Amino acid sequence: MSRPAAARTQGRPRLVERAEALARAKELFWSLGYQRASLPTLEAATGLQRGSLYALFTDKRTLFLEALALYGDDSWAAMDQLMPPEARRADIVAWLLDHASRAHGRAGARGCLLVETVVEMGPHDAEIARRARRIFDGMLDRLERALCGAPDIAVADPVGCARALLAGLEGLRVLGKGGQTKDQVNRSVSSLVDALLPPRILGARASRSHLRVAPKT
Repeated sequence: MSRPAAARTQGRPRLVERAEALARAKELFWSLGYQRASLPTLEAATGLQRGSLYALFTDKRTLFLEALALYGDDSWAAMDQLMPPEARRADIVAWLLDHASRAHGRAGARGCLLVETVVEMGPHDAEIARRARRIFDGMLDRLERALCGAPDIAVADPVGCARALLAGLEGLRVLGKGGQTKDQVNRSVSSLVDALLPPRILGARASRSHLRVAPKT
């Protein structure tokens, strides 16, 4: 038996309302952290009263865990888009630059929600630390697959290389909270690329390329 039309029309707006509230809460947690994001600030950010927030998410902690998961999903989606299964060196560099673009200016001042969460709550909240680690692991898995599959990179240890690249990028996100320029960020990424992503010599006339890799045709 199909549901009444009224139930169907009521359900969809509620799902949309929930998704919008979650996205706004994620932005607030990203800017303020868990402790500073009080219920009044969450009400103001989401446009929902406390009772509605509780009805949708049960409590503040559950809302934060879902916001953290959404942040992770967004991070993975960006990697999947920029580093498809047939990724080459240029694709990996493109993702590095995209990720690092949030390490300066106003975006840089916000930092990385994952790093902020681990620093703020990881030492005394094992569940949140585990969930943050799962997101980092997903990022590492994607990097490792790209490094293993790219035919134009000569990397002897993809696992170690992936960890070093991610550590370097997240370090740039931390530095960004104190202020740095776009040029400083790009020079740092260039050094990471030169040190960790040596190009494989594919032909006699192949030459070393750095950050400005020509796009695929």
